[in-house]
Amino acid sequence: MKIARYSYQGAIAFGIVDEHELVVLTSDPMFAGFDTTGDRVALADVKLLAPVIPRSKVVAMVSAEAFVLRPNTAVVGPGDAIVLPAASEQIEVDGQLAIIIGKIAKNVSPADALSRVFGYTVATVVTAANLASGVAGAFDTFLPLGPVIETEFDEASSALRGLINDEEFQAVALDDDDRMTEDTVSALVAFASSVFTLLPGDVILPGRLDTPTAVVDGDTITMAIAGIGSLVNPVVRPA
Repeated sequence: MKIARYSYQGAIAFGIVDEHELVVLTSDPMFAGFDTTGDRVALADVKLLAPVIPRSKVVAMVSAEAFVLRPNTAVVGPGDAIVLPAASEQIEVDGQLAIIIGKIAKNVSPADALSRVFGYTVATVVTAANLASGVAGAFDTFLPLGPVIETEFDEASSALRGLINDEEFQAVALDDDDRMTEDTVSALVAFASSVFTLLPGDVILPGRLDTPTAVVDGDTITMAIAGIGSLVNPVVRPA
């Protein structure tokens, strides 16, 4: 099931994607379930937003047991600009499968970890490569997410593709080297929950799947994961 967060007629709402329409939900399904209002809106008539704004934290894995935290102010949605900061001329991007936590998780076992996952979305992970790790990914707009959350995604049968200005720079099967199987997701959630309490809406970035690529002002970044969709963002550097 694909869940969208969107803006329509001045209001923010949630809906279930049904081909070219959204079945409107009464509220955020992460907290209120999947009750519908009975209304439908055309996808073409709405602006898709970041499908989740982490209420607590983004856990960006560096290795199996090392991570940095990114602020929720780094998150933007489909079509939003990645704004290059004055502090760095060395900006890189890579695509990742973002894990969205749906239930409180503390010291969960790998066997129970998937029950705490609400779904998955596409992440464009932006990094200022010349800055310290705690700062490098913390800038506003450095974590586009979208276009939707897929609640029933099969990582083992999918692939990620990244493009800059329509030129491919990433093409990765998510289960290559067992990097993004269900067991991998379970282990990541279990590890993170052993360090701190994971809250609904928290995001886990599993780590790089491929070598990141430099971007500059004027580029357009497309990250696509089969089974979820394509996330497109322009890159701008303010004058």
